[in-house]
Amino acid sequence: MKDYRVKITIRNDRLLSAIEDQDFPSVAQFCAATSLDYQRITEIIRGKLKPLNQKGEPIPLVCNLLDILNISLEDAFTERQLQGFHKTSYQMRVVEKDLKKLLNPAHNQEQKMIEQDVKMKLVESFAKRLSPREEKIIRLTYGFNGGREHTISEIGKIFNLSKERVRQIRMKAERKLKHPCVANGIINTGFNEVYTKVKITPEQIKKAENVYN
Repeated sequence: MKDYRVKITIRNDRLLSAIEDQDFPSVAQFCAATSLDYQRITEIIRGKLKPLNQKGEPIPLVCNLLDILNISLEDAFTERQLQGFHKTSYQMRVVEKDLKKLLNPAHNQEQKMIEQDVKMKLVESFAKRLSPREEKIIRLTYGFNGGREHTISEIGKIFNLSKERVRQIRMKAERKLKHPCVANGIINTGFNEVYTKVKITPEQIKKAENVYN
């Protein structure tokens, strides 16, 4: 016999994060502001309403949603999410010790605060150092703000630029962000704990800590 029954509800965190990034605290407020159908949008977020039609093309509502959020279909849905879900909630039985491992509110809240701090620092650094195009290319390259990482070829198609030109712009932007006063501040926010794919050496972390201690 188990101790608890836990209900798991499927929700698309990519879409929810994109909505939150536009400063909407809820899906309802987002839909009210954008005149989107709240019921159908929630069905898309839960996976109940399939994002693609029988031809494999995004349905009109999804196209409108992606345009408003300014994200691509690939950023908004995984391959599995594009197929939709027949069942959008599941129930599992767990013992108390396993539930404690699964749910750690203190740790989750701490991590959320770190992520918010990092995001604010990134926005501040990008705004001060990068042009709008440089900023977007960096975000697409490294998958900042919850999106997936894009290849140079994909970014080139988005901006209608050659791969070499994208590479040049990216390298210029990265040089700007490597300036000590920018890099040290970003590292000290806990950047390396949130974006683990970005390589930061122990020496860089130690140097940044020395600057701010």
